[in-house]
Amino acid sequence: MTVNYHNLSREPSPFRFYRLLVFTWKSSIWKAVLPLLFVWLIIYHVISFVYRFALDEGQQRTFEHVVYFFRGKLVYVPLEFLLGYFVTIIYNRWKDLYLNIGFIDNVGLMTAEYVRGHGEMGRRIRRNIMRYCEVAQILLFRDISLRVRRRFPTLESIVAAGFLLPEELEQLEKYDDKNENPRQWVPLRWAQELCVEARHRGLIESDYYQQVVVNEIRTWKTNLEWLRNYDWTPFPMIYPTVVSLMVHVHFAVALIARQLTFRDSKGTELLDVYFPYMESLEFFFYMGWLKVSEVMLNPFGEDDDDWEGNALIDRNITMGLMIVDQGFNNPPSLKRDVFWDEHTPHLLYTEDSARMPQTRYAGSVSHINLVDLSKKVPMIPRAFSVDGFVTDLPKFAAPRRRRNTDEPFARDDAQASTRTQRSNDPYEVFYY
Repeated sequence: MTVNYHNLSREPSPFRFYRLLVFTWKSSIWKAVLPLLFVWLIIYHVISFVYRFALDEGQQRTFEHVVYFFRGKLVYVPLEFLLGYFVTIIYNRWKDLYLNIGFIDNVGLMTAEYVRGHGEMGRRIRRNIMRYCEVAQILLFRDISLRVRRRFPTLESIVAAGFLLPEELEQLEKYDDKNENPRQWVPLRWAQELCVEARHRGLIESDYYQQVVVNEIRTWKTNLEWLRNYDWTPFPMIYPTVVSLMVHVHFAVALIARQLTFRDSKGTELLDVYFPYMESLEFFFYMGWLKVSEVMLNPFGEDDDDWEGNALIDRNITMGLMIVDQGFNNPPSLKRDVFWDEHTPHLLYTEDSARMPQTRYAGSVSHINLVDLSKKVPMIPRAFSVDGFVTDLPKFAAPRRRRNTDEPFARDDAQASTRTQRSNDPYEVFYY
């Protein structure tokens, strides 16, 4: 699993961040790029040594022409665009995989809510629903994650770990076919059958409640199926091949094109520098960018930054059984809260947190006052627009106040007629 550096980055202190960058080896860019950089620098300095000490002046001049020829052609490859676009696509794929990786909490909460019963039968049904859902995840992870495969190399190891019973394994193996299709749907079908059994026994009070639990199981199955589909249809190999080959060929050509020479292309003497500082930084960052995509391409591997499938399995089975057992029908007693008699709750902080500044929850322009509240605000119709040009506003009659809806209507017909005529005027100005 990747190194969790959130604790070190909790404060905007440059020293904490530099300590994270410099003194962390696992999952770091140093581990990913430094070995390649050392190899590249060795080859670079071998070529530089030959240029400086093994060639005569004429040969050096020829070599310099070759260097500047390749240096001019090196910009033809849009390295930044292709590499950035590739990393973006891989990141979106990585994010979709994480969103479907499977957390069993919703299945447990709906099962504990709608599968009732204080007896042993109700508890059996709830616990087995959770266990079968987790068995489906184990069967899937065995096929896509090498770490989980090492933990459960055979189906018998799942029985030995307590996730399956021997008779359940025998029934599971009956669903095997010649094409060796995945069987993670089988325990999920068992879980759905338990919902039907609970409805027949009256442990689920209505068909709607049964459908809610079944829908959560279906969502769980859909998420697992997305993981299998992503594993079954990997990213087209031609794109990673092109990007990886492009980066490596770029720096292979840079071994010549980035050589530090005595003279420029016009023959002007240059500062004699032995170590390629900027070239090393270029290699470091571009190759690190490529390594980012390689790490995220398959998050179910065994790299430092890959996901811990076994930890997720342990977390799900523990959390699921806890929800349907300890969390079943065990709410605290219903009492008044401490803010019962307060119209506005008086919230408390610790002494340290009370001194920390806070930004209030409000809109970014909610504090801006554009009008004088002591004066009335005129409201007029919008100006006419002809072919995108705003014409002059018509001359308005003397503004008046719009009648309040709480005021009584005019009693005589003359006043009523006057009000009606004025209200139909499109250029009337109202004050509020």
